Amino acid sequence: MVENGKQIAAGLRHLDSHGADQSSRKLAEAMAYFLVERAESRHAGWRVVRQVIVDSAADAPWERCARRAVPLIADDLQAAGAGEGGRTPLHRAQHLAARRRAEAIAPFVEPSLVLKDLKLESPKWLSDEQWAEGLMAAVKARSREGVSRALQEALGVRSTAEDWRDER
Repeated sequence: MVENGKQIAAGLRHLDSHGADQSSRKLAEAMAYFLVERAESRHAGWRVVRQVIVDSAADAPWERCARRAVPLIADDLQAAGAGEGGRTPLHRAQHLAARRRAEAIAPFVEPSLVLKDLKLESPKWLSDEQWAEGLMAAVKARSREGVSRALQEALGVRSTAEDWRDER
């Protein structure tokens, strides 16, 4: 039923209680597929990050990366159940899925293209892990400016627009 978008809350409750059980893996994967698909229409931060990447002319394999994110999300859902024993609300699971989608797409997106499009300076050296962390942090944003601010904070870069104002 989870595959059809039904019984989501019950699925999350089950994973919260029995996520550590190997028998819960199929449910975790079904939930992960649902959350990956839902991010496209329901997670504002993911939609903004995706649009920023598209606007930068980066050519990313969207569907392949979505499929690659599924096992990571399933692992996270199972780990959440094995952890504190608290409840995982849908919005938290959805944000987790958006972060994992950003992580999966990061290796296929050239940072200099995105940073240039956002009028941010490119750092002299940026590891793949730092770039992935930056994109993951950016999914909390609700606007293009928010993505820019999140990347500035995560990567420690400055706006090239600020440089222009400083020179005046």
